[in-house]
Order: sequence, then C-alpha cells, then structure tokens
Amino acid sequence: MKRELKQKKLFAGERQFCFKDKSTLNVISKTLNNHKEYLIDIVAIDPKLRSHFIFAKKPLISFIIFINLSLIFYLTPALNFLPATYKNWVVAVAIILALTSLIIFMVFTRHDRVFVSRHSKVPLIRFYNNLPSKQEFKQFIQAIQTASQQRFDHLGLNLQQQRAGELKTIRRVQEQGGITTGQYNRAKNKLLNLSDK
Repeated sequence: MKRELKQKKLFAGERQFCFKDKSTLNVISKTLNNHKEYLIDIVAIDPKLRSHFIFAKKPLISFIIFINLSLIFYLTPALNFLPATYKNWVVAVAIILALTSLIIFMVFTRHDRVFVSRHSKVPLIRFYNNLPSKQEFKQFIQAIQTASQQRFDHLGLNLQQQRAGELKTIRRVQEQGGITTGQYNRAKNKLLNLSDK
C-alpha cells in the first residue's frame, strides 16, 4: 500500500498526503501565501472519489478584453491620427496584459479530484489530478479507498456514532484551516438534521 503522495503544480502550490497510522491521514497544502496542515480520520471519508473542475473565468474575460483592445488599436483606421509610438505602445501593453491573463487562466483552471466526508459531503481532501504520475496517483487513491472501507467495516459503528465521529473530524479540519467556517456550519447542520431522523 502506498503510504505517501507528493504533488506540485507550477504556480498553484504543493500538496502532500501521508498516512500517520492505519486510521489517520495527514494533509499539507502549501501555496505562496498559505500553509495548511490537518489530520483526517479516514473512517469519515467517503471512499468514492469525485471530480471538481475549477474554471478561472476572470482571467479568461481579461484575456478576451485585452486582445480585443489590442486589435481595436491596431486595426481601426479612425485611430491613425494618434502618434505611431503611442499607438504601438498601447497595443504592446494590451498584448502583454492579454498574455498574462492567459497564463493565469491556464494555471488556475484545473481538474481536481476530491474526497468528501461520508454523510455531510463536505470536501476534505483535494488532489491535483494524476500528479506526480498517473500510476502513483491511482495507487495512493486506492490505498485511501481501501483503508477507509476497511476501517469503516472494522469499527462497525452505528449511524449515530458515524455522524458524531464525522462531526469531530470536520470540526478539527475547520480549526486547522482545511475547510471554511461556512462549510463546517453547513456540514454540522446536515449531520444534526440527519441524526434526528
């Protein structure tokens, strides 16, 4: 069983995952301005891996705007009254901003894979898809799925115990910065409402 996975994506940051023991997964996420580390009890993880596509709309809109501006300045005959150096300077700046926007769009548009909590479905673990290699990624995902299901079957918890344990896990993840307070509150309400049924 693969015990550790390290992922790195240019400009997007690093993610490290490792099993502390048979029941706990350590997650570390680093970006230029953020560092999060938290522990997850694997019994709280839904073994089904989900897809999450992040589409960076704002950089794409900026790219389209700046490309259009550069074309307008370059191709519009009505603007020929402007001095050539001024016109060329504006076109060059617009092209540089367009290319910068395109790079930002390509960096932040990505396909993540996510493990959510078993009952409240809050995202607990995010992976860059198929990094560092497809084989290593697949092996580690299978290790989590197997460990989660085995732990779940071994403990034989009733529904009330499952939800109480999950609530404890997501509270710890929220306190350590893995999920937002809003996500925690929604998950908590869902778990409490489910427990009353």
